[in-house]
Amino acid sequence: MKKIIGWIIGLCLLAGGATVCATRWEAWFGNPPEPEWTGEKITHQFMTMNNDSVLRALQRDTLSFLLLGDIHNSLTNDQMAALSQRHSDIQFWAQMGDWMERPYLYYEQMMYQSLLGTRFDSLPIIAIPGNHEYLKGVVKTLPEHWKTIFPNPQNGPARFLGTTYYVDFPHLRLIALDTDGLHRMSDYTQVAFWLKQSLTNAKDKHTVVIMHHPVFSTAQGRQNPLIWLSFYGILREADVVFSGHDHNYARRTVEYKERFWVKQQPTLFIGTNASKKRYAVKEKVNYECSFSGEPVYEYIVVTKDTLSIHTYNLHSGELIDEVKVSQ
Repeated sequence: MKKIIGWIIGLCLLAGGATVCATRWEAWFGNPPEPEWTGEKITHQFMTMNNDSVLRALQRDTLSFLLLGDIHNSLTNDQMAALSQRHSDIQFWAQMGDWMERPYLYYEQMMYQSLLGTRFDSLPIIAIPGNHEYLKGVVKTLPEHWKTIFPNPQNGPARFLGTTYYVDFPHLRLIALDTDGLHRMSDYTQVAFWLKQSLTNAKDKHTVVIMHHPVFSTAQGRQNPLIWLSFYGILREADVVFSGHDHNYARRTVEYKERFWVKQQPTLFIGTNASKKRYAVKEKVNYECSFSGEPVYEYIVVTKDTLSIHTYNLHSGELIDEVKVSQ
């Protein structure tokens, strides 16, 4: 009898799995057809921190830069121009994935057109891919062309060269993680070990981590358990962790337990979104600040003693939130 019950349970699970795969196959593994681009084609390679002369020019005691979360090709040329005029003092900018709706020529051309003549077309950028830059499939792949567009530093884990890396400035180490490229458990362990070393070796610099998928999902019905299990403990060494993916803004402080005689500084976890796409903020969470419904971005200033973060409404320029981290 037990054997029969086991077979019945197994068949039910198999049938349920087959049903889920049949109904969700296209959403999980299918790539929509590529729209045809009919305008002028532009070829462009972004200025990144892999360029030694760029990096040398940014070895300054005071740095200011913009951070943008998901964009999904929703920002127009006028909006990017307004941002560049609003913050004419920035030396570079960073983007945390899902800049393009899909990794197709059509959306790539839209991306370039939105930047032309706005100063962002020539400012150095720190970029990582999001899930929308990857081609869907049983095993998702990042088109090699992405690495041509963004010739990033090659100081990351062996399997993630050019997509996971860090950049050092006099008072800041900025670490970029490609979370959508984590497919095998060994990917998680390799990146986690590298992240731990990168944070520990930052010494007395401010440490900022940017990643597409959040450790703490801020949208209702969304979670990333493997991201949490792999990186939550390690990120106690970071000052601030920025993420996208959840299409809203939320900031929370995590007070990690002190370890032996070492005084543990809190870590700020900030989710942000620069696209018109939006999800409701998850309820019953102790956020210091949350905001949903309109796109936002971060203006960040780094000095030896202070890391200052201002979050603005992208459309109006209204200040949404501000926080400072002291060294």
